[in-house]
Amino acid sequence: MKKKIVMLMLAAALAATAVAGCSKNNTSQEQDIASDAQEATMPDGAIDEAFGQPSEDETGDAAVQNSNRIYGVITDVSASEQTITVDNQSDVSSTGEMILTIDPSNTEIIDAQTGLPVELSEVQSGSFEAYLGDAMTMSLPPQCTPDMVIVNIAEDAAAPQYAVAAEDPADAADLENAIVLKATDGRTYVIDKDAQVTPYLTRNIVKLQDLTAGTACLLWEDENEIVTKVMIFAE
Repeated sequence: MKKKIVMLMLAAALAATAVAGCSKNNTSQEQDIASDAQEATMPDGAIDEAFGQPSEDETGDAAVQNSNRIYGVITDVSASEQTITVDNQSDVSSTGEMILTIDPSNTEIIDAQTGLPVELSEVQSGSFEAYLGDAMTMSLPPQCTPDMVIVNIAEDAAAPQYAVAAEDPADAADLENAIVLKATDGRTYVIDKDAQVTPYLTRNIVKLQDLTAGTACLLWEDENEIVTKVMIFAE
């Protein structure tokens, strides 16, 4: 009788152990399923770190691609803030008030009459032309760091034009003593072969033949739109 009772107790213990093991296995399987479900939410490809970040259009300081010539009137100059406030009267970029932020390392301020550099503190109100950089903020007023600002433009004279040669100049078809320069911005200039040619801020001897593809220059035109003076920038 006692032996039978012991056998029954052993059987009960084994059954309890089996139930506990099954319960543990089920719990482990449920955890694995839950883990698999969480991993399934991750994308198969690379994660875009910019996801969830505001787009350029949402920031109030979006950059607009721009590389054009503007002109107008200088209304204020701040040497301490390194800015020139202008009234842009061209139909390029943002018409009206604009702030030109001067980068001493990358912005050239040039006297229209002499072709020499001008300190920001010496810039005065009056007509100007500027060649904008690659980007402009959408703030009010808009701000831009120009590549070049031409100041001190005489009332009875046109400002010199900044150009980069798209190709080597060629002889003008309808003029005996002139060459034609095609610029990277699409404009075309007729240059007198006897034009004065000078370097910018160097003592190098330069000639009209140095005006080759990729060369940057300032061009002064006469009343007939013939270039009579060329200033070549070093590469």
